[in-house]
Amino acid sequence: MKKNRTGKASLLLILATLLSLSLVFSIASCGGGNHQDDDSPVSNKDLKINCVVLSRAQVQSWVDSGWTRPGTGTIKEILFQFYTANAASSSSNMQLIAYPGETNTIVKINGEQLLAIDTSCEGKAFTGKVILANNEVQIDSQKILNPDGTLNDFDYIRFIPTQFSMNQEYVSFKIEKVVKGVTVAASGNGTAPCPPYCCPPNCPPTEGN
Repeated sequence: MKKNRTGKASLLLILATLLSLSLVFSIASCGGGNHQDDDSPVSNKDLKINCVVLSRAQVQSWVDSGWTRPGTGTIKEILFQFYTANAASSSSNMQLIAYPGETNTIVKINGEQLLAIDTSCEGKAFTGKVILANNEVQIDSQKILNPDGTLNDFDYIRFIPTQFSMNQEYVSFKIEKVVKGVTVAASGNGTAPCPPYCCPPNCPPTEGN
């Protein structure tokens, strides 16, 4: 009986030792994985924001909805939110979602448009402190609509990421308009982070961002 108990105790001791070693190797393996993540290209690369485009067809959908006609409920702003289809690849696949709005707080949720990445444009890499706030722009400043609310002549609008002129920590966007395949300088000051620089009343004081 004594010999049997001793054998059982030895077996339990061996099993406990193996379990402890297993936990140690498991923790070490996890620790090694974390170091590998720290050295991965994604974690050490800058945050890249892509150039994106709002197409004529996307604006036409707002016209077709009757939102651009003069009168009550007319849209006057475009509000932009940052969007990524995959958070793990956000340093390369960042896009914008655009909402038309009467103001920057009263928007047409069902008018949501996803802006496509413009691969012909380089985009911009950001380092250090970066604030990804909503951005907004006044529709009238871009001259894409006629006074009666119909579309003016343009192919698409390109949004180019930059540092906001009034606060370099914020990401904002320069704007270019493409008309009949030719890029022309867009009117206005580009987009403004909103809040705190909603336009109006806190529009950038100078042309360009």
